[in-house]
Amino acid sequence: MALLFSGFVAFLGLLIVIFYLLKLCSITLFNIPGFDIFFNFIIIVIPYIIFFSGYYYLHKKITLSKSKTATVIARAFLIIGSLFCVCTMILSSLKLFGVQKSFLLTYEDNSQYAWIIQIVMLFFTALIIASGDTKEKNWMDKKVISDDL
Repeated sequence: MALLFSGFVAFLGLLIVIFYLLKLCSITLFNIPGFDIFFNFIIIVIPYIIFFSGYYYLHKKITLSKSKTATVIARAFLIIGSLFCVCTMILSSLKLFGVQKSFLLTYEDNSQYAWIIQIVMLFFTALIIASGDTKEKNWMDKKVISDDL
């Protein structure tokens, strides 16, 4: 019982030390001139990196599709989604760097829709790729075939 309790106390102590070190690092880093802009830029770019990796993954999966129609439509969705992702990343970066234009204010007010559109484009691209695959056999048909063997 003492080992269990001391392990729990050690885990809490480790969490306290980690949080203290992270707080110390953040205070130190934010005292460096320009680091807050760099940090904000990294925070803005990370979601776009995730979306681009999703588009890259789907790009690799398009070649596995059996249907030519599904391949063409999926490539069109992929190109449109990638271009939209690049455009929204540029608009977000311009807003971060302080460009004062009316279309950027409109974009800032409606930026949540850009994320929704990105997710929908990835979903529909994956759906179109999946629709081009051959139909998977029912589990009952698989059982009949394995029983015959």
